[in-house]
Amino acid sequence: MPSVIPCQRGMLVSTEGISGVGKTYLTAQLRTGSPGPAAGAIVVEEFSRRPAHGELGHDLLHALTSSARGDRFLRSGHPAGETLLLLAIKAHDYEAHCAQALQRGHLVLEGRSLHCVAVYQSLILHPDDDQRAYDEIRAILDIAVQWRPLPDLTFLITDDVDAAIERAERRDRITFSSEERQFHHRAAVLFERLAADVSGTVTVVDRRRLTSGDATALMRAQIDEQQRKLTCMGRAWLPGSPECPPCVSGCRLADEIQVDSADPGSGDCRSR
Repeated sequence: MPSVIPCQRGMLVSTEGISGVGKTYLTAQLRTGSPGPAAGAIVVEEFSRRPAHGELGHDLLHALTSSARGDRFLRSGHPAGETLLLLAIKAHDYEAHCAQALQRGHLVLEGRSLHCVAVYQSLILHPDDDQRAYDEIRAILDIAVQWRPLPDLTFLITDDVDAAIERAERRDRITFSSEERQFHHRAAVLFERLAADVSGTVTVVDRRRLTSGDATALMRAQIDEQQRKLTCMGRAWLPGSPECPPCVSGCRLADEIQVDSADPGSGDCRSR
């Protein structure tokens, strides 16, 4: 009986939350705080921290920002089309920046992934009804996962909303309008509601209760724990790709899936 080892594919981890809660700061602390998988992680920057030109994802983002004419939530009056474009950017992020790194066994840290798109766009689509907005979150995520996977692990970074808004204003040298501040408050509520409903893959990191050191320690521990739970994928991670063989060399799933014993090396997780 072969010894049981974790799957060797990489893990996709996202950080979510409203502006100013410290997503970028904690990600940096996670990477530099200690040796381990996070130290060599591939980082996919969130929308607000990348140039709006240079590749397909950038060009799509540029189209959105130009159409929005300075609106901080990229609202141009066409929320359905904007939602699909944002999902296209995240699908491109996965194809261009995540898939190969994960196949090579790297940890990938994605700033503001699909959950962020779903939360904010649901509020734009339903500006006066938070229950309908919450239902829309699930519908948006159902569409998204047809084209790329959700993260293996998501950290929802939370803080006092007004404190986070003020931090974002100081950082970006802006002043949010009362409507924009209320938008952030509504987003914070939906983020936490979603986290409670999918607690198996979303870990809340509450900065009101944790020091920065404790927060990064929690994140590091959750990454280590989730790494041991990773499952092999039954098919490749991009639509239209062929079926993938399972792991065979000590993989905990090897006994559950039929493998061609004549080619025992074909199922190395790291080739997926």
